[in-house]
Parts: sequence; structure tokens; C-alpha cells
Amino acid sequence: MKKRTMKKMLTAVMASAMAVSSLAAAAAAEEVTTPEGVELTDEEITLNFWDIWPEGQPMAPIVQDYIALYEEAHPNIHIEETPTQEVDYQTTKLRVAAADSSQGDVFFCWGGGYAQTYVDAGAVLPLGEYYEQYGIDDQLLQGATTYCTYNDEVYGLPLKQWAGVLYCNKDIFDENGLEIPTTFDELIDCIKTFSENGVTPMVLGAKDAWHIGMIQNLLAVRTAGADYVNQALLGEATLDTPEIVRSAELLVEMNEAGAFPEGTLGIGSDEAEELFYSGMVPMFFGGSWAAQSVDLPDNDCSEADIEIVPFPTVEGGLGDETQYSGGVIDFFMINAATEHPAEAFDFAYGMTKYMSKEAYILGDSLPCWKDIDTGDAEISPSLIKIQEMIQNSTGYVLAWDTFLTGSAIDAHYNLLQGLIAGTLTPEEFAAQMEEAKVTALEEAAEAAQ
Repeated sequence: MKKRTMKKMLTAVMASAMAVSSLAAAAAAEEVTTPEGVELTDEEITLNFWDIWPEGQPMAPIVQDYIALYEEAHPNIHIEETPTQEVDYQTTKLRVAAADSSQGDVFFCWGGGYAQTYVDAGAVLPLGEYYEQYGIDDQLLQGATTYCTYNDEVYGLPLKQWAGVLYCNKDIFDENGLEIPTTFDELIDCIKTFSENGVTPMVLGAKDAWHIGMIQNLLAVRTAGADYVNQALLGEATLDTPEIVRSAELLVEMNEAGAFPEGTLGIGSDEAEELFYSGMVPMFFGGSWAAQSVDLPDNDCSEADIEIVPFPTVEGGLGDETQYSGGVIDFFMINAATEHPAEAFDFAYGMTKYMSKEAYILGDSLPCWKDIDTGDAEISPSLIKIQEMIQNSTGYVLAWDTFLTGSAIDAHYNLLQGLIAGTLTPEEFAAQMEEAKVTALEEAAEAAQ
């Protein structure tokens, strides 16, 4: 699952990052809070911190600011940062290091299936006692630790989260005499009316299969419920069920009703999303990361009345409007081999909360910590709407291509495109997804031995 990375978006984020960085330096020690009763060493020590934000990345100044603040508050604790480009870190550096626990004392990691191997290998420190000591459970939004919990033990500090929402251009709805849909049946009626009026109803760049997955994955949340989909992706239940078949059927129904741009299999995600940003398409189901782009003043849609709502519910489905695609996938974890676990956790705790707040201000993501104080900072109005919307969420499911591992990811992409192309039935989609998932889990288990 990829994010939109158009130049204008990056430019805006970089400009915001520099502004935040200058303000952060003035925040001083208020950002570094070790709970009362927690004792840290008085000895001179160095903690190695591995992350994915080298110089030039929007988050890099924020990381460096907090390191400076922490070292000022703890003069005896020195932080040695090792930033690595994300792809190299994910595919090579961390995998090699974790084999002998030589990664940093504190290291960035993706949860779900990615971290499972490291946890099973004993390379990650369980954090239950520190969570209790710091009272962290009461500080987090519901579901924040879902994807860093293994065998009922938590192994990570959640950094940020995302949620999939339906962006609607209300002006185009009004021009066509339509209301924002709240049920799937209403959605199909809107799709048909827009199509009859010569309006492409919804964004989809099916050349990038993850874009199809955004919609199908959410439909599965609606039909099967978040809890079941999570269990199925973990291998604790099957994807070959009537409910998962139904999610594929609904995607096909949308496609056949004319929901998506003509020739969508030849259109990339960025190109498709531009149709919404330019004010030509009324609906876009996308991640919360798109909120800042929706608000950019050089987008035509920024002048429109944009409503942000949960994806419509499905009659008879097990997941309601309080369940979302999304959740937390980015975590800081502690090396099980660290010589300074208490200090490593204290630094990671502070860094996590600080970055969660600053990333929200930047428009990069949603905070997963409660009571985030952003002061007088200007935050994307659309992102604020999404943050308010998810406060009563009851469940999340990560994008399947983030949750799945190995060969199952490519299989998922191919099967999604088969649904849009009409070369695959919904029943075949569910059956072959289950086969691909089982094979990938078996491959991962063998690799871990």
C-alpha cells in the first residue's frame, strides 16, 4: 500500500517540516517527560537509534529535534542515530541485523506480519511491564497496539495511524441532485445516476493494484467485520468464506455499474486521484494521508464543499460504519539484546509521542495517542475531520498488502486486477487468496526456523 507522493505534496510537507522544526526547538523540556517514579541510570551511556528518515526526509528534522531535547534533559544519555533509506532498511538492513540482534537499541519496525519473524526469533523486547509502569494503555486510542501484539504480549510503541475514508465533492452531488450515500445500495444508485449524466463517479487507478485493494479491503471489513478479517489475514481463519466472496462481488458490482474511469486498468493511482483533486470526479476512497492534498489551494477541489464520511455500510454485513481500513503499522521497538532496556524504552516513549504529534501537524498522519496538544499549529482541516471521525472507532484492518507477506502480496494484486478485468470470479478470488496466504505463511515459518 503506497502513499501519494506528488511533488506539490512533498514540497508543502517539507516547508511545513522546516517551520515545525524551528518551533520545536523552542518547545524545550516540556516534550521530554519521564513519569514520576521511573528511575534511569546516572551513568554515561549511548543508545543506538535506527530509523528510516535520512536527511531530506520531511520527518528528519523532527527526529533530530527530539534527540537534542532528550539529550538536554538527560545529559548522561547520548543518542546515536542511524537513519537508512526506507526500502533498503525494510528489505535488507533490518533483516540482516535482526538475525543476530545487532539492530539499534531502539529501532523502527513495521508491525503485523513483518515484525512477527523478529518477535518469534527473540529479537524484540516485550514491553508489558513498561506499559504498566508508564500507564500507556490509558494514553492510546483503541486498537493502537493491535499490530504489535503477539501471543497477548505487546512489543512496540505505536507511532501514527491512518484511516480509509470516502472523500465526496458535495458540489458535484448537488449538481446531479444526489445526497452523499450512507449505504451500499445508495452508493450504487449514485454511481448509476452519475454515469447516466456523463460523470465518472469514483476514483480508481487500477494499474496500481493497491488502489483496487483500498476499496475491496474495506468492503471486506463491511461484509465480514474487522475482527474476522484480522483473524483470517493472520492465518487463524480462512479468507475463503461467503463474506469475503461478497466483498469481491460488491467490487464487481460497482465496476459493472460504471463506478470507475474508463480504461482504469491502464491508469495509475496518481493520475486517477488527480481527477478528484481537479474537481472532475465526485468520490474518492483514499487514506487519511490524502487529506492535506485535498486542502492544497492549487487543487480545484479545495474550493469545493468536500465532505468526508465513512464508506457506506452493507446490508447484512458484520462491520458497521465505525470500522475502518487502516490502523497503526509503524512502531518503535526495543532490541531484546539492549544493555539499557529502561533507558531505551524511555527514549522511545518520548520520541513516539513527539513524532506522533508533529506528524499530525505536518498532515502526514493521524495521532494514535490521546490528548495530543498541537497548540496554535495550523492543521489540515480535512485531517481534523478524519481525526474527529475515528474517535469512536471500534476496529481497524490494515491494507492487505501491508498485512500479507511474501508471495501473497503479488498474488493479491493479480487477483484484484483479475476482478476488475472480469477474468476472475469472486469465488475464485476468495479461494485463491486463501491459497496464496497459506503458502506465504508456510514460507515465512520455514524461513524463521
